[in-house]
Amino acid sequence: MNVLAAGRASEILDLGEGRVLRRFKGGGNPAREAAIMEHARGHGFPVPRVLEVLDDALVLERIDGPTMLTSLRRPWLLPHAAQTLAELHARLHEIPFEEARLLHLDLHPDNVLLSSRGPFVIDWTNARAGLPALDVALTWVICATSGGPMGRAFTRLFLRHVDRAGARRALPDAVAFRLADPNVTNAERARARRLLD
Repeated sequence: MNVLAAGRASEILDLGEGRVLRRFKGGGNPAREAAIMEHARGHGFPVPRVLEVLDDALVLERIDGPTMLTSLRRPWLLPHAAQTLAELHARLHEIPFEEARLLHLDLHPDNVLLSSRGPFVIDWTNARAGLPALDVALTWVICATSGGPMGRAFTRLFLRHVDRAGARRALPDAVAFRLADPNVTNAERARARRLLD
């Protein structure tokens, strides 16, 4: 099987016939993730269809197109991408979930695929119920501390389209969430802590 992409916690393999396998490298809860994805999709949110749930993987509809992160190699696309990501947050946070709102908690440009049908959001491992400001603040933390100079420029544009005051209030919780992620490097941890200075 051809590996299409690999992240810190999973890899994507081409199964052919419009399907991909998202295989977890360790941990993860495929059944829970699938249920959340289908919940979001049922509310009209752009999520790949779940075709099969395995013990350590998901078989998903293949969405063709580059990641939003790949598109940002063309700097003139940053403003539009930042607005698109903010709009995805707004749409997602309209979805009720477990007596609160649905949060992705990893919604950054590398988890958005730009297809001919529009953007699709992938990698729902961290998704849960909560307050939308935390989701927005976590995108701020991830982009500003893990994306280099381009990530910091993107963050400034993104924050123009969201409730920045609410995100700032949620920033300590977002930093704590990021620091608890075992996949985060020591350098990223240090940069995340500096956001609170």
